[in-house]
Amino acid sequence: MKTTWLSAFLLLWLLALAPAAAQTTVAKEDTMAVDTTATRDDSYRLEVGYTTLSSISGQVRKVFDTRGLAEDLPDVVENLKAIQYTLKQKGQVVDIKQLQMCQLMLTTLQDELGEWRTELAEANKQLAAMQARLKSIARPPVRIASADATTLALERSDSALWARRQRIGGLLEKRYLKVKQLQTQVAASYIQGMELQDEVGDQLRRYSRTSAKLNYPPLWEAESIPPLPPDPKARKAGQYRREIINFYFAHNWDNWAYMALIGLVFYGWVSFNYRRAKTAGLAITEPFRYLRPGPVAATLVVMFSLAPALELHPPPVYLALLQLLLLVALTAVFARSWSRQLFLYWLGLVAFFVWLSITNANATTGLGARWGLLGLNALAVGIGAWLLWRLRQTLAQLRFLIPVTGLFIGLNALAVFCNVVGRLSLAKMFSTAAIFGLTQGIGLAVFIELFTEAFHLQILCSRGSEGSAGAFDYDKIEPQLMRLLTVLAGALWLVVFTSNLNIYNLIYGLFDHFLTATHTFGSTEFTYGNVLLFFLILYISALLQRYIGYFFGDVGNDDSVDSRQRGSWLVALRLLLVLVGFALATAATGLPLSKIAIVFGALSVGIGLGLQSIVNNLVSGIILIFERPFHVGDFIEVAGKAGRVHDIGIRSSKLTSVTGSEIIVPNGDLLSNHVINWTRTNDHIRTDLSLRLAPGTDLQTDLQTARELIQEEIKTSPYTMHNLPPEILLSSINGQVYELKVLFWITNIRQEQLTKSEILAGIYRRFVDKGLTLS
Repeated sequence: MKTTWLSAFLLLWLLALAPAAAQTTVAKEDTMAVDTTATRDDSYRLEVGYTTLSSISGQVRKVFDTRGLAEDLPDVVENLKAIQYTLKQKGQVVDIKQLQMCQLMLTTLQDELGEWRTELAEANKQLAAMQARLKSIARPPVRIASADATTLALERSDSALWARRQRIGGLLEKRYLKVKQLQTQVAASYIQGMELQDEVGDQLRRYSRTSAKLNYPPLWEAESIPPLPPDPKARKAGQYRREIINFYFAHNWDNWAYMALIGLVFYGWVSFNYRRAKTAGLAITEPFRYLRPGPVAATLVVMFSLAPALELHPPPVYLALLQLLLLVALTAVFARSWSRQLFLYWLGLVAFFVWLSITNANATTGLGARWGLLGLNALAVGIGAWLLWRLRQTLAQLRFLIPVTGLFIGLNALAVFCNVVGRLSLAKMFSTAAIFGLTQGIGLAVFIELFTEAFHLQILCSRGSEGSAGAFDYDKIEPQLMRLLTVLAGALWLVVFTSNLNIYNLIYGLFDHFLTATHTFGSTEFTYGNVLLFFLILYISALLQRYIGYFFGDVGNDDSVDSRQRGSWLVALRLLLVLVGFALATAATGLPLSKIAIVFGALSVGIGLGLQSIVNNLVSGIILIFERPFHVGDFIEVAGKAGRVHDIGIRSSKLTSVTGSEIIVPNGDLLSNHVINWTRTNDHIRTDLSLRLAPGTDLQTDLQTARELIQEEIKTSPYTMHNLPPEILLSSINGQVYELKVLFWITNIRQEQLTKSEILAGIYRRFVDKGLTLS
């Protein structure tokens, strides 16, 4: 806008000068024509110059802002110094966790430095282009000194243009030099980081060789070592360790966010169900061992038992902090759940766990420290044996801990042996892995119990809102759920345990090579990982569609209207889970769509040859799900078979007969045959009773009395429909024997036999009171 305004001003000013020039003599007309052309060229040059400067001025502010980088780069440099100082420490006991932390830290720093290098290179490119454009604005031409107004105006404009060019050029040069300086510093830090990565890699590779070597004399040959003088660099080393820890927490805050999210979901789930039970007036009488309303401690157990799996190579202090928080949360849970004696035993275990962890973290390697560690490891073996005995006797619900405790005993025994023969590095590693593995195992065992109880609470509340909370046997569901949770918790525990033993990368590498190696079958390439993932997704989808109903309180043994409606859309949900699972499993194979089409083409041939009935039943099942001629819980008759619909499957459906037997009916028969649905809109049914009056009954008086007695009994029954009066018909007369047929409506078809039995007994009592006799 400023350039355009200036150009317009110059043009108006030149036009204002035109009348004055017209009043000059004719002899000067040619000269003035030349001057006017020159003036127009200068005006265009000034306009282009101001436009270029305005463009550069706007762009230079949009170039990569170096202030944030300049503030963060010193911290990166200090972190690299901390890593370098850590790697230069010559200790006989190598801290493998510290090396892994340095490796993780270097990876993060290198990624950050790489991003800065890319951004600075792009900024350098943009600034160089701006400098080239700036150089295109040349110095203003030298003019002959003249008092002409036009010349003076052009000189002032040239002077202002050149001053602005100098100012923008200085700003551009300053920004360019700053970028160059930062590029040099970032490049130097990046190179240093690469060198440190190589050093960390070398030390990690040497660790597997040096840790098994004799790094201390055997315990029977060891001599007391006098205490070392205070290290003047200890303060600096402590400062660098704090910087490394601060860097970890600053760059891994997302782990705490994930932990908080897991905790919020679990806390909200349990609290919502307890509030729902309170609102519905449902009394939770189930013997929950660990779950309570307001499950703060239980939520912390869930969070801290799963937390180590979120980061496999944290700094040792972070791992120790997680274990301490887990022990505190478990103590809060056990305080309300265990007996006083058992809880006191637990407090003793906590104190021992903390003592052993501190001893393992101590860098002291003197003879006294070795004997102290030896005694603690031996005591740990005894405590593990006692705990194993308690688990088998009184803590059977924590059976997940039995193999974990066995490993705890074995690793502490190995630690004792390694300490005695002088391999202190291995001794501390085994001892640390054992104690952290046991605390993690206890946390996961309690997590299994908590999740199982929360799942039980979910079913109770879902069904309690319908008034059928006690209508199912949870013991049939619990073993399957416990088995699934135990497998998942065991896999999670193994990941963390192998990481603490520093063999996770080795095992992961072997499995990764086995699962990702490409194999060829004909012209098709596949991996074992794709095949395993295919069956795993199918298995998970089958489990989900099988157990999804339990989350909504459906266990398939009640007949309420709500359960029938729920059963119908649950069938559709199960079908959706199967279809989505199959689609994901197919995509997980990694096969091209063309090859998958060939496979389906081959399947279509097989279908055409011998699988027509199976496909017919599958398609019929899908049609039944969406057409819904009957719901789960309806009482139907089909092809001479009658029963309550227990389940509508993909291939077949299950009916439960009145005698209790289960009838498996293919979906094709349900769709092609005539189906009688007794409970499509209601559960009412009209039934009949046949009564024979004994000989001697008077047709006029006794028959009328019998009709009245029968009507009274039917109307007083709670199982009959009172708005539809019964029909009492004289069906036959055989001599002096009168046969009556009683037709009436009952409210529930499933109570037909019970209703007929009670009404018949009531009619008999009324007849006896009136002196009437049934034949």
